Amino acid sequence: MRRSLPSNMNHPHRLKVIFLTEPINSPSTRFRILQFISEFERLNIDITVSPIPKGILSRLKLFNTISAFDIAVLQRKLFQPWFLNYLKMKAKVLFFDFDDAIMFRDSNAADFHSTSRQNRFKYTTGKVDLVITGNDYLKELVQPFNKNVVVIPTGINTQFYTPGKVHEPDHPLTLGWIGSQPNLMYLQTLIDPINRLYSVNKNFRLKIVCDGFIDGFHCPTEKKVWRKDDELADIQSFDIGLSPLTEDKWTRGKCALKLLQYMACGLSSVSSTTAVTSKIIRDGHNGLLAANPTDWFEKLQFLTENPAQSKAIGLTARQSLMGVFDEKTIAEKYSALFHQRIIT
Repeated sequence: MRRSLPSNMNHPHRLKVIFLTEPINSPSTRFRILQFISEFERLNIDITVSPIPKGILSRLKLFNTISAFDIAVLQRKLFQPWFLNYLKMKAKVLFFDFDDAIMFRDSNAADFHSTSRQNRFKYTTGKVDLVITGNDYLKELVQPFNKNVVVIPTGINTQFYTPGKVHEPDHPLTLGWIGSQPNLMYLQTLIDPINRLYSVNKNFRLKIVCDGFIDGFHCPTEKKVWRKDDELADIQSFDIGLSPLTEDKWTRGKCALKLLQYMACGLSSVSSTTAVTSKIIRDGHNGLLAANPTDWFEKLQFLTENPAQSKAIGLTARQSLMGVFDEKTIAEKYSALFHQRIIT
């Protein structure tokens, strides 16, 4: 079935797009939609963001408004088939957008496989008009069920995430990590490398920004409770960003948001080597990559012992985002999809 979409290229129609999302403060809602609202407005697109209600009647009431929009974008949520069928019936055009390996359980689970998630993922991706994924790995997981799939990476608002104050030489450097409690398992992999580093270099501290914490680090450690209003200042208080990951089915779906936040704030960083980070980072140029504990120790030792080079890497990191992951570029990628004339 071929559906024509209105385009602002040849008439003044202003596209109306509704995103059906997780709670408004969830990372996917914040970083794949909300931070680009002003750019969408510039591109002649009116965006409505509607968190999906929990109640059945409230959901149906929301779905009954969908026909007023040119495009509906379901984000991450894997509905039961009858819910999705109802939504599809009401929508003129239905996209599905996601940026995690939502068809699996996360790295904390004893088993990644979930039959119910797999079935809903297969049904959802096969039913919608187009799927938008955050990286190539996720695209590959969609393709058996829908060939109409496009990668738009998670981006970062470089107008909001900006460098903070310059580090004062007589103060210890701050190694920083920001994340949620389920991801502390990745930070835990850095206990030994950071303790090894502290045994040869005492001129640094660790700052953990999270809704939970772990112990075991020998260096001075600040445990800061994450708050949305403090997030930017917390990242700006870092000198070196830490982005550790293990390698598994869940983490391959991650889109390196933490790393992008560090880079936009002009920080040098060390990240685990993954398919995604290897596309973002040129090792030694705009960040450093680590494949094992020895790498982590050596890369962190280099940055802590060479602050001038660390600062230069941070400045290059921010510059390297422009034209690839910045708010204007990402919004234009979405706009190109929204304004395309034909959906198959």
